[in-house]
Amino acid sequence: MKPGKCIWIGCCAGLVALAQTAALPDLKKAFESGVRAAQQQQRAQLKAAGEAYAAALQVAEQRLQERNNAQGVDWVRAERQRFAQAGDIPENATARGPLLRAQEEWREQTAQAKVAQAQRIAALTGKYMQDLAGLQQQLAGNLAGLAEVKDETDRVLDNSVIREAFALAKTAKPAAPEKTARPAPAAPAKPETAKADAPATPARPLTGPVTVGDYKFYPQGKEPPAKELKALRLEFPNVASRSAASAYALGASVFGDKDKLETNRQSGLGFAFKEEHGIVRTLARLTVTCHGRAMAEGSKLVVHYFSRPANALTEFHEERVEQLALPALPRGQAVVVDGTGVALGKFEHRGAHRSFKGGDEFYGLIVSLFDPAGKLLIQQCSSTALAKACPASLPAEKQQEPLRTRYGGGNP
Repeated sequence: MKPGKCIWIGCCAGLVALAQTAALPDLKKAFESGVRAAQQQQRAQLKAAGEAYAAALQVAEQRLQERNNAQGVDWVRAERQRFAQAGDIPENATARGPLLRAQEEWREQTAQAKVAQAQRIAALTGKYMQDLAGLQQQLAGNLAGLAEVKDETDRVLDNSVIREAFALAKTAKPAAPEKTARPAPAAPAKPETAKADAPATPARPLTGPVTVGDYKFYPQGKEPPAKELKALRLEFPNVASRSAASAYALGASVFGDKDKLETNRQSGLGFAFKEEHGIVRTLARLTVTCHGRAMAEGSKLVVHYFSRPANALTEFHEERVEQLALPALPRGQAVVVDGTGVALGKFEHRGAHRSFKGGDEFYGLIVSLFDPAGKLLIQQCSSTALAKACPASLPAEKQQEPLRTRYGGGNP
């Protein structure tokens, strides 16, 4: 083969590879356009469902005015204002008759819209992955092109929207034919005789501390100071829990109470040591934020406390389960509350000739949020090792058992 012909063949191969690589932006553009279309369709469905519920409230107000029911009219107006701000209907909303049916219709339509979007995005992503796999085969030998395709594959699969869509589409039932928002009921020709609904007043933003049971909740930024406050990094135990992050957020820090810890120091010719023994209480400072949804009164914040032996790294033990009943919180509210924590026995000797320790140390937390009916809303843990211990349903409270003696008479 002549040299000129070899150069021509090499140039052709390079142009083919370049054309194949150029197909990636087109595939990416089409995929992202499809995802945006699915999101826009969901927003349209949610808007239609919200408008139908608002229209039902308007009709209910007209009926109540015709019956001169001032209390019912006040509640409907408050509910209309609350819904306009929150864009949500809490699970514990109390209503009857037409309004109850309107609320159930809204819940059904919003759930269908979310599932439909997830299924669309999951289908689009599956097709996109097939296209990228085919492009990889075409780019065999083109290292730069293969690297670009791999980076794009990793980017898509690591996207939180994509992961949440796959998780919801996997657990959801097959999509039923889409329903359009039910039109607002027509105003009746004559007043009804049924009694009006009078649900609870919507929650107002907290401007100061509120006490619920044995716990005091502070608006974020107004909580009392705590010494040696250590923030914990909370992780999601699974993708399903991560999907709730747009509605709620949890935060946790811990600080210690060492009032019952005794210290002994001694030194002399050729020796020096420091001993600490007694009880260390570890308290948790918890933050709950209502990003996209309000929090119904009677919801529960559940904290699992775990310890580990001072001489072990992987072994851990559940010490206690604490339940904190929450006040009603509006959308956008963040509150801080301190749990009562756990008390752990400690012994540590640090000397010039030898050092040893015994007792237990604080290991980590599982923090979960449940609605008044016991439905899990969001859950996080301070260590991936605790993911398997995360409960799926509302657990019962568990008091801490008497301190386990891991050392006796001052010896490990």
